[in-house]
Amino acid sequence: MPESPMMIGRVTRCSTRGFVGAMQVSVKEVPVFGSFCQAEAQSGRSHVVGLVYDISITDDHFARQIAALEDVPQEQIADGQINRQVPIEFNALAVGFRDDAGFHQALPPRPPLTLASVFSMAPKDTVDFTSELHFLQTILNAPQLPVDELLATTLRLSAQIRPEGERERFLLQAGREIARLLAQDLTRLENILRGLRSEG
Repeated sequence: MPESPMMIGRVTRCSTRGFVGAMQVSVKEVPVFGSFCQAEAQSGRSHVVGLVYDISITDDHFARQIAALEDVPQEQIADGQINRQVPIEFNALAVGFRDDAGFHQALPPRPPLTLASVFSMAPKDTVDFTSELHFLQTILNAPQLPVDELLATTLRLSAQIRPEGERERFLLQAGREIARLLAQDLTRLENILRGLRSEG
């Protein structure tokens, strides 16, 4: 994982609740499910913190034609997967924002604008942002998202970038907070806690 933010795309659609970014398949690091990213807002004076919850590859006429062939040469598959400028779209849930005062775990006052740059979250920034766990409620309240899997994956990724001696403590703290938030839904709580223990 890079130590500094890497531009991973540009905003194509946005609202205060989240945004959609697009990138080209030639970019080296594709954002992964459950990872944090930041989109510029207010002409770069602030950044919206997003959590990637869906990644899709847009097809085109060429891809549909090739897929219909009975025997596709490996060269054409490689060209379609790597060389062609077919955009990958990723959806991000807004879980906070950053301004001159630091990180805030609340909906941003303004969404990013169309074509705003989107960057991966540097490990240090991810540790700083996840030092507080108020954003867990935002994820749990998100409608029509794979919330349980997203929550567990995000916390596992956030634990992995911490020093080894801090990982278990972070997951225990997060588990206690989830247990508090889901005290009335024990089945769902167990599913999420099982996901936290998963190595996948």
